[in-house]
Amino acid sequence: MSNGAAVSQRYFRLSALNALVGLLLCGAGAAFVGGTASDLQANRLGAAAQEILNVQAEALNGALDKYRMLPVVLGHRPDAASLYAPGADAAATHRIALQAAALSGALDVVFLRPSGAVLARASGAAKDVIAPSSPLLRAALQGRLGRDERVLDDGRRAYVFTSAMWDNKTIIGVVAVYVDLVTIEDNWSLINNPILASDAAGLVVISNRAAWRMAPRPDFRDTVQGGAANPLQDAPTRYLARSRYLAPLNWTLTVLLQAAPIRWAAVMWGGLAAALALALTLAVQLLINRHFAGVRRSRAQRANALRLERIVRDRTRELLDSNASLAHEVGERKAAVDLLRKTQTELIQTGKMAALGQMSTALSHEINQPLSAVKTYAQNALTYLQRGRQQEAVDNITRISELTDRMAAISRHLRNFARKPNPTFGSTAIGKVIEDALEVVSARLREQAVSVTTDLGEPGLQVRGGPVRLQQVVVNLVLNALDAMAGQPAPSITISVARAGASVEVSVRDTGPGIVVSDLGQIFDPFFTTKEVGQGLGLGLSISYNIVKDFGGTLSAHNWPGGGACFVVRLDLGEHEQVAAQ
Repeated sequence: MSNGAAVSQRYFRLSALNALVGLLLCGAGAAFVGGTASDLQANRLGAAAQEILNVQAEALNGALDKYRMLPVVLGHRPDAASLYAPGADAAATHRIALQAAALSGALDVVFLRPSGAVLARASGAAKDVIAPSSPLLRAALQGRLGRDERVLDDGRRAYVFTSAMWDNKTIIGVVAVYVDLVTIEDNWSLINNPILASDAAGLVVISNRAAWRMAPRPDFRDTVQGGAANPLQDAPTRYLARSRYLAPLNWTLTVLLQAAPIRWAAVMWGGLAAALALALTLAVQLLINRHFAGVRRSRAQRANALRLERIVRDRTRELLDSNASLAHEVGERKAAVDLLRKTQTELIQTGKMAALGQMSTALSHEINQPLSAVKTYAQNALTYLQRGRQQEAVDNITRISELTDRMAAISRHLRNFARKPNPTFGSTAIGKVIEDALEVVSARLREQAVSVTTDLGEPGLQVRGGPVRLQQVVVNLVLNALDAMAGQPAPSITISVARAGASVEVSVRDTGPGIVVSDLGQIFDPFFTTKEVGQGLGLGLSISYNIVKDFGGTLSAHNWPGGGACFVVRLDLGEHEQVAAQ
């Protein structure tokens, strides 16, 4: 048996080793987990920025492309070419330029001679002189489309397209179309994140942040100022930048997202990893303390046993029996702990399988309705094409595209249904939601010859909720009414919207047989249905109930005194409506 000094020395060595390993684990865990979390957050922000970048790049190209062909068309107009002849009417040239600018929305339309002298312009808005050596004039005189951004005399920024003015096969002048870049910036004002477009020289041409306009493009690898929409709230900020080169414009489009979430993710998850490592170190130290406390206790017991053995030998057998009993009890407790762990594992697995089954069933139920609508629109589009009604066919195909997007949104919502999410949402026009929902079920309405009466209340009335899931609630209620009225004479549905104080009530009433009184307390329970086997899963009303509950509203049902069932959705007013009411 080792003496007390050796035991104490061993205890201090193990404690020091545990502290050292704990510190290393804290540092390594914080660095690794924080770095991984930072990379994941950066990837997520980068993907979001890239999506915004792609959308805005197409929007910018589209906004400028609608003016691209205007100078080419004007350059081939015989009446405009005749105005370059000696003695031609200058007022007629002015009228053509004014008419082109008014119809296209251009800032100005200018007819130039090959020397750059102005023949006529639509207005004095673009007081700009194009020099003979300008790339705009050279490109047009070479038969190419000239394009470049310019800063006008009054400080406004414009993008200019130039094309040659032709008389048969001879270039007799140049047509220049000025596009006001402020209109594009106005569209960007709705984007919360900073966005800018810079030219080949690194000068910011347009941006939704006034501090960066016509200034050198900031170096976003470090903190910069000027990114706040409100200059009074501006502060040095670090951004995550994503750029895309726009070849026709020779611009670089850049979208910025604040990089603060990346740092917070690293700090939060790195701190959590360090805390876990520290907790593990403390747990190990607790085991070490317990072990050596046991060693010291054992040493004391052994000493007492040796001392008392000479005095009370008859107690030895009792102590041995007691030890055996304790060993047996320890074995029983260990077996009980193992059984408890096994049972907990089985319960966790059972819960996972139940959740998986719930999501799979809900997905099958929710996707069926949009797929039916897609099929209907596809059949309608085919019929319209066969009849030569192309515009109606295009409308139906557009709706198919919208429903496809809607199915993707439904899948995303149903993926979170089992864990009862609380997603962000804003204000939604309830009238538009009801109209879209009726479009989805229009085929069923016509098939069953059901008349629909709607009273949408105040125009543009806003409620608090998401449009896709609110539309799903209305679709579920209408389809439930259609199923209830199957085989009924003169079926009809009445949908009404009314403001009730700070809330909005949407009621869907049918002329069916109504709801059995004993079922009123359980119609919103999952898998409860009164339909025949194979005609429904009993999830529509349950899903609608949970959607409305997520929006902070209520869904209730009662029988209408004149016959039929009535479902009432009560939702809060949208934020805009609440401010107006105050």
